[in-house]
Amino acid sequence: MSSKLLSAYIYGLFIFLMVCALFTAGPFTLIYWIFGGDPRWSFQVVVRFFWRLFLKMSPVIGKITIHKPENLNTLKPAIYVSSHQSSIDFVLLGSIIKDFATISNHPISDLPIFMKIPRLVGVYYMEKLNPNAAITVFNRLTKALEKGTNVFIFPEGTRNYSETLLQFQKGAFRLSVDNHVPIIPVIIDGTGRIVSKGSNVTKTSQATDIDVTFLDPITPQEDETVRSLMKRVKEAMQIEVTKNFS
Repeated sequence: MSSKLLSAYIYGLFIFLMVCALFTAGPFTLIYWIFGGDPRWSFQVVVRFFWRLFLKMSPVIGKITIHKPENLNTLKPAIYVSSHQSSIDFVLLGSIIKDFATISNHPISDLPIFMKIPRLVGVYYMEKLNPNAAITVFNRLTKALEKGTNVFIFPEGTRNYSETLLQFQKGAFRLSVDNHVPIIPVIIDGTGRIVSKGSNVTKTSQATDIDVTFLDPITPQEDETVRSLMKRVKEAMQIEVTKNFS
């Protein structure tokens, strides 16, 4: 099977599973909401199940190994700050981090039927042409943290499959300092060998293993600056990224 045909199959599989998620999550969320539950949480539970199913069924994704799982879903709320190799990373983290909110610059799909799914799941769009978008989104993430919801962010702001992390954006670290919430650095390795940046065509037809490492939490010190915290986190992450490329 050619890479384009394989990629079309994988995309079709993802769309099919998202349709299933949409029609399954709707009734479940409605019942949960009627009994006083958080509709975002219940919708996310269902979508997370189908994301996990996609990762298992995708022919180019092999074994997913989580390293240092004791740092996953133990502190709440926490801000997970992750390296970012490919478009798979979003679904990958969303499938294993419980009760989260996050940011995305790209829609989950161009199909109108999916336009409401991200917001219901807890994904907030950062509109590039809107100068007030960052303030609006980070206010929402602050409210999420206040409610005990985790946040995950890719601080490089774009996909980067190299042994050197790009310059970090300050948003996640500002959230951490302002709300005194610990940061859990995350290193993803393997997804960059599956899909290239700016392309939806797979680079391989073979099942590729993925490693996800959750480093020890880093808590902002009293009166620590955003720049200082960002430097500490990036240094810890860079050490782990360098190991993966050595």
